[in-house]
Amino acid sequence: LGKSAYQLLYFGKIKDSLKLAKLAIEINQSDEKLWAILAEAQIANNLYTEALISLNKAQELNSTISELYFAKSSIYLKQSKVKKAKFELLTGLKLEPKNFNGIFQLGNIFLMEKNYKAAIKSFDDSIKIKPDFWQAINNQGLAYFEKNNINLSIKLFEKAISIQENAEPLLGLASCL
Repeated sequence: LGKSAYQLLYFGKIKDSLKLAKLAIEINQSDEKLWAILAEAQIANNLYTEALISLNKAQELNSTISELYFAKSSIYLKQSKVKKAKFELLTGLKLEPKNFNGIFQLGNIFLMEKNYKAAIKSFDDSIKIKPDFWQAINNQGLAYFEKNNINLSIKLFEKAISIQENAEPLLGLASCL
């Protein structure tokens, strides 16, 4: 049932996925993977409070899964609870310190906090793990733009565009020019 719920979610049948995931949990409440699948279905259905409850249940069963912390961080960001998001993200990164996406999200939190030096370092750490991570390169450009280093911002936006032409670095480049 859990695999079927996940497949439905993958194919965009989010309401059906949620129903099936709830049924799977009714049958087996001791599987953290089922709780995580339920949380994903709840997130897809914009049921963030319920998803946090499901993720907490999954963590009670197995607190060593970094993705659970990253998912909670993402929900907290959607709810504009930056401090809670940062806490969950840092906890997840203790479990999986080389997760380039987690490091990238930490950089985004630093950007929100206007801590540009820390943001740049996080984006750089993420790029060291995944050199073609254009989103991190782009966001480094944003951080340097905020620090008024326009020339470096232009280079970073151009580098991001060379990896993947996307509206976000194009807009950043246009802002610099």
